[in-house]
Amino acid sequence: MNLPSRITTDELDNMFQTATYVERHLPGVNMKNLKTEMFLLIEKLYGISKTKDCYPDDKKPIKIRLNADQIAIYEFCLLLLLKANEKDRDIIQIRNFPHKRSFRQMKRFFLPDSHEKIRQNYYQAMSRLVSLYHTKGKKYFFK
Repeated sequence: MNLPSRITTDELDNMFQTATYVERHLPGVNMKNLKTEMFLLIEKLYGISKTKDCYPDDKKPIKIRLNADQIAIYEFCLLLLLKANEKDRDIIQIRNFPHKRSFRQMKRFFLPDSHEKIRQNYYQAMSRLVSLYHTKGKKYFFK
């Protein structure tokens, strides 16, 4: 993916939404010794699947595959968060990871503040990240 040389706070917010989606659908770590061969054999013979309520002939869940642009946006957002200061990083991570939260839901994390104050702090943190990206350039983030 070719990152634009100039981005706005709305574009960066959309990138973080994409990064949230990617993180949710990334494959997990493979555990080689997760199941013994006996359980795999029982599943093949009797057709009992992971949910134990359905058989393999039933509908299988759709396997979602991420494209290269989505993974590149995810990497860029992680690198951008690494360069942010701690306060900005906290508010952006709480808003976007592991799923997108509304400002009213974020009130629990920042109790004395109202949701409007949290929204202002969030967009100020985003604008600081955008200005950091514009002043330092792409090469600063991909070192």
